Amino acid sequence: MRLNLVLVMIAAATVLASCQSTSEDSTTEGFVSLTDSIESNPSLKRYGVAVTHREGELQAFVTGFGGSNQLLAWRDGVLRDITPEALKDAETDAIGAAWCDIDSDGDEELYVLTTDTYGGRKRFPDKLYDPTGDGWSERLGGQGIANRFAGRSVGCVHTPQGYGFFVARYGGPMQLITETDEGLRDVAPRYGFDRVTGGRSIVARPTYDGVDIFAGNERGPNFYYTRVNDSYEERAEDLGVADPEQNARGVDVVDIGDTGVLDIVLGNWEGYHRIYRYDDEDFEDVAPSTFRHPTPIRSVIAEDFDNDGSDEIFMNNIGAANSYHEEDGRRLPIGEAEEPDGLGTGGATADFNDDGRVELLLAHGEQGSQPLTLYQHRSDSDSTRIRVLTEDGAPARNARVVVDGGVQVVDGGSGYLNQMEPVVHVGKEPPLTVRVRYPDGRSGTVKVEKRSVVIRPSDLS
Repeated sequence: MRLNLVLVMIAAATVLASCQSTSEDSTTEGFVSLTDSIESNPSLKRYGVAVTHREGELQAFVTGFGGSNQLLAWRDGVLRDITPEALKDAETDAIGAAWCDIDSDGDEELYVLTTDTYGGRKRFPDKLYDPTGDGWSERLGGQGIANRFAGRSVGCVHTPQGYGFFVARYGGPMQLITETDEGLRDVAPRYGFDRVTGGRSIVARPTYDGVDIFAGNERGPNFYYTRVNDSYEERAEDLGVADPEQNARGVDVVDIGDTGVLDIVLGNWEGYHRIYRYDDEDFEDVAPSTFRHPTPIRSVIAEDFDNDGSDEIFMNNIGAANSYHEEDGRRLPIGEAEEPDGLGTGGATADFNDDGRVELLLAHGEQGSQPLTLYQHRSDSDSTRIRVLTEDGAPARNARVVVDGGVQVVDGGSGYLNQMEPVVHVGKEPPLTVRVRYPDGRSGTVKVEKRSVVIRPSDLS
């Protein structure tokens, strides 16, 4: 009897040691924290993050809720606060942001979405900042179209009228703010975008025929606007993505398996998460149970974090552990980015330190103040970085970029309240054959021979 007890104790100790070893091994995989590289990082309530490329560097705008906004850039080995006074705006409750060159001057404007109430009418108007030689000018209020309805997301989308800011409203009509000969105008009614619902998230899905728009909603069905000639048709129910019983949050597009077709990844608040795969007629939810189970989701971010040639999916939760998945939903080790006590809201990807790997900048808020966090995957594989520009020299948001059969997008807005870097990041080494389709229909092929390239319309053949 005593021998059996000893054997049982030895077996139990072996199992425990094995479990501890597995737990320790898991810390050597996934993401590692670079948060100490953020120079000025107070504990605040923050929501959205939006990244642009200007003045020769990537710059991340982080919204401040009840505090100052921040503009961050990597300088002298740290992510430094370079916020001009005009953008701090500590008096309003900023929640979402997006960059977009709506006036075709080669420099992106910045739309800042504010929300001081859950839904309906609000106190503080949104802001639209235009960079000028002397600094930044705010234009939206001066044009008389400053919105007074609570918002949740904003993105840069290309329509037949050119680039515009698509603004998701909660309890008010959605907007499309664009530059016209008469100045800034809301042209959403022209395309039937001005629906009233619980708007939550926006993502552009470029196709062979133009740029479609998916709008994730709460307390009602999602919207899917298909580009048809110079107009749009709302087809969410026909395409199988209306999902009226769920409450949408973060969304992104990803080409699962390099098929040349963009699929949709959608997080639903305390509901079933979706991986909508497109089959030339409609979408089908193919998410496995390890991905589908409900969480308090905020942002969903698809990116090739480990430079293995295919995208992974980062699920950013509030008040619960984050998770990390293959593009088909299979779970992966997350490492230090798990943040079980994190109050995750927004986040964005960018290769701030220019080392060939994207960093993941996460914001926290709503339920309490926390600092920003910064992560990078431990993989040291190589990548190729492709900047697609317009004729005017601005990022070609919504451009469809095919690299060796797989589709990538120059992000116009995704995640939830967020916008990723305007760079196509591919975990593959050159030489690569790249086919670009601009949102206005121009397309062509470029042979990429270097790890970092810039493509303009004149480069296409």
